[in-house]
Amino acid sequence: MFPSLFASCYKDKLVCDVCELAKHTRATYLSSSERSQTPFEIVHSDVWGPSVVTSLLGERWFVTFIDGFSRYTWLYLLKQKCDVLSAFKDFYALICNQYNARVKIFRSENGTEYVNQEFDYFLASNGIIHQTTCVCTAAQNGVAERKNRHLLEVARSLMFTMNVPKFLWGEAIKTAAYLINRMPSRVLNYKTPMECLSGTNSFTIPPKVFGCVCFVHDYRNSVGKLDPRAVRCIFVGYSSTQKG
Repeated sequence: MFPSLFASCYKDKLVCDVCELAKHTRATYLSSSERSQTPFEIVHSDVWGPSVVTSLLGERWFVTFIDGFSRYTWLYLLKQKCDVLSAFKDFYALICNQYNARVKIFRSENGTEYVNQEFDYFLASNGIIHQTTCVCTAAQNGVAERKNRHLLEVARSLMFTMNVPKFLWGEAIKTAAYLINRMPSRVLNYKTPMECLSGTNSFTIPPKVFGCVCFVHDYRNSVGKLDPRAVRCIFVGYSSTQKG
């Protein structure tokens, strides 16, 4: 009614409780360039699932642990969502032994698989600070959310290219993590996560096409002189414990 008078008022003083209740909107999220300065200073984590299709070994979920410095990803398949703590204990023991390091900050969502008495006790006993997102605010755990999206995109691409059955999604997602850890990333100035973490980027065996035909030598003593010397198989990923 009186624009000249309204222009001289402080807008902040014109906000009342009714305005907040009737017009409240979520604030925009500012892009953050935050990145850890040392390996395992911050570890991001998220759980995906459940999958409609059960994997070969009966898993329906997977959990990721991402190093905030190198963006290297460790992925564990889970049969139950409550197995997240067991997976984290395995991950923590691995980095303690293999990298002589400790996790300082653990960042996750607010789900009950992360926020419970047993998980809190393990983190507190190891001096790890647990940072959780606000309720229904997945964007605050953006590193893990984007990583899961990237993993699923690559896994779907692998499966669609070779038309493999859906029950191989567990092998596809592990293969995706293996390849992403060895692929250049724009966030890392086009270095690979493995290179940032360990200084080298290496493949145990040359990269293979997921789902391709491969022939494995038959070592059985029962193989006769006129029997086939190889078994026709399908390549479904890379072993973390063998050189083949």
